[in-house]
Amino acid sequence: MSQRVPPQHVAVFGRPGSGKSSLAERLSADHGYALVRTGELLRQAVRRRDSLGSPVEGYLKSGALVPDDVVAALVARAVADVGDGRLLFDGFPRTLSQVGILDAWEREKGYRVDCFLDVDIRREAAIARMGGRRVCPACGATYHMVSHPPLHDETCDLDGTRLERRKDDDPEVIEARQRVFEESTEPVVAHYRTHAPGRFRRVDGEKPLDAVYAESLRALALDA
Repeated sequence: MSQRVPPQHVAVFGRPGSGKSSLAERLSADHGYALVRTGELLRQAVRRRDSLGSPVEGYLKSGALVPDDVVAALVARAVADVGDGRLLFDGFPRTLSQVGILDAWEREKGYRVDCFLDVDIRREAAIARMGGRRVCPACGATYHMVSHPPLHDETCDLDGTRLERRKDDDPEVIEARQRVFEESTEPVVAHYRTHAPGRFRRVDGEKPLDAVYAESLRALALDA
């Protein structure tokens, strides 16, 4: 029997509400993966105000999408900083255009993503999960009205403050984020499922986080 070897470079996918980012953070902390997040790279670029940061700030202020070549340049810089270490992408590639950029890196530089991990969850389950999230505006404590409810309806257990939805959990925002994923990133997931089946793994994102984590460890050969 051949020995299972954990992948060096992983890309994690999942619609908003899948728990993808929480999973990525845990894999990073427990197994030494440098975590590369496009959203954080964009914010860092703006703070640095370097040659990439100035145009990024303009796109973000106008609400326009940051062009794929700018995103790719930021990701390439982060990859170079990591060097030969383990790396986990959260949010890249997000579009088919970015898939093309990643393919070019493999052809031209030999840089290969070894595993594409999809945290699968139905749209309605993701929306229900996001819609149930609440936060205390005073102390920052987080709750979920189904899986982790407060002792008293809609008030914080710690200080009694009325709980609120996060701004990005408003129903209109939730719906918009689901549409963006379906239009931009679902085709990426389908591409790798079809064209890289040997590197594609899928886990059930509707399970509790600990169960999703355990399933992911098995999928990534990190369960030994």
